[in-house]
Amino acid sequence: MPRSPRDRPAAPRAGTNPDGDGPGPEIGENVFSPGLRVHLEIEAGYYDRVFSRGRGIQWFWHSRRLELVRKNLPPEATRVVDLGCGAGTFLGRFLPDSAGGVGVDFAGPQVQYARLHYARPGLEFREGDATRFESNRPFDAAVSVELIEHLPREQTRAFLATVRKLLVPGGTLVLVTPNYRSAWPVTEWLISKYGPVDYLAQHVNPFTRERLVRAVTEAGFHVTKCESFFVAAPFLAALSTRAAETVLGWERSLLPGLGSELLLVARIPVPDRAPNAGTDHAAD
Repeated sequence: MPRSPRDRPAAPRAGTNPDGDGPGPEIGENVFSPGLRVHLEIEAGYYDRVFSRGRGIQWFWHSRRLELVRKNLPPEATRVVDLGCGAGTFLGRFLPDSAGGVGVDFAGPQVQYARLHYARPGLEFREGDATRFESNRPFDAAVSVELIEHLPREQTRAFLATVRKLLVPGGTLVLVTPNYRSAWPVTEWLISKYGPVDYLAQHVNPFTRERLVRAVTEAGFHVTKCESFFVAAPFLAALSTRAAETVLGWERSLLPGLGSELLLVARIPVPDRAPNAGTDHAAD
């Protein structure tokens, strides 16, 4: 079950990294791209407070999306990195106490919020460029929820290469991004025109299922799943959460390719072990 910020003890701002890593990477030119610059204008903790509402369209969208990410993390993952962690909602509310990790985001106010509400021993949040993040200790899994569409298109390959370097052999990537071969472009336009967030200015790197699978595969991952979710279900949450849950189940069964969001799961292949030289010579 996801946690409330009140369930986490507040922790002081981290000055050193107990994992032996260096500080967060310096802010790179990606931060000043149109897709990321707008992120600095979002109020600190905005999406975490949306999650705390417990009702409504926006709450359903964010909460069920993060729940799907959690369900696709391998249960044996005890060290997780969240690239583009924002206010820390995923790691803070969904990561079990037995696991640890690092959240990285370039937006200082969001990172400060995450530290205040969710930091604990083994779980820290760093301000820096998630596309250049490095660690002395590899991670079992990496999560990236709606970051890649904010990056300049030419930075896609470099970002995925960064993720690959962060993971152990056999490590898992769970990535979420809007599906531009769906009704999402219409939804995006409506939200940008009438809602509190301008997605048209932020989303500069659109993906279809085919493009996303191709990019992740070319980066050296083995894609095990790429599915879509959310057709109409979140909008029903304005009337009834139960109805929205029911329709979400129907959508995933009957309309698997039409959802507004893409969820991709991929793993780094484990190298084949070299044959035992002594055994081969004995056989000769």
